[in-house]
Amino acid sequence: MIRLEDVTLFVRSAALGSFSSAAREADILPGQVSAAVNRLERDLNKRLFARSTRSLRLTAEGETWLPYAQEMLTILQAGTERLQGSEDEMQGELKIAIPSDIGRNIILPVITAFCEKHPKISLRLFMSDQVSDVFRDPVDVAIRYGTLENSSYVALPLAEDNRRVLTASPAYINK
Repeated sequence: MIRLEDVTLFVRSAALGSFSSAAREADILPGQVSAAVNRLERDLNKRLFARSTRSLRLTAEGETWLPYAQEMLTILQAGTERLQGSEDEMQGELKIAIPSDIGRNIILPVITAFCEKHPKISLRLFMSDQVSDVFRDPVDVAIRYGTLENSSYVALPLAEDNRRVLTASPAYINK
């Protein structure tokens, strides 16, 4: 199995033209760089460097494989950056299911401010009065009011102290 560290040391050795320079850059011993390149050559079953006591140069196979190794490291770096992003900056897609009346009357102004504050978040709102199943539907968060019909859901109150009472006069109810 090819080790990522070995590929990194191969690319740096090729760029710097020396195992010693690559070792200094990685803060390891030159013998460790040589061992990493030897492992890589064994795994690939190809000689990547022509070595002498005073010089180090890529073989034809090494020159052929170098762009692939560089691309491998570039892709890995891009993927890592994409996943980690900035520690204080949120990013990605957030899918929210909300009742249509709450969406139109309450959430839209809040959403506008949220999107301005977090421009790297792509927000998708699903406004419907049907209860979303967050396990089957493509939503991350579902906001609903009323009592839970399914006890397997995890629900957190958003406005726990906001109790409303519907009142009317007896004449109005009789009408």
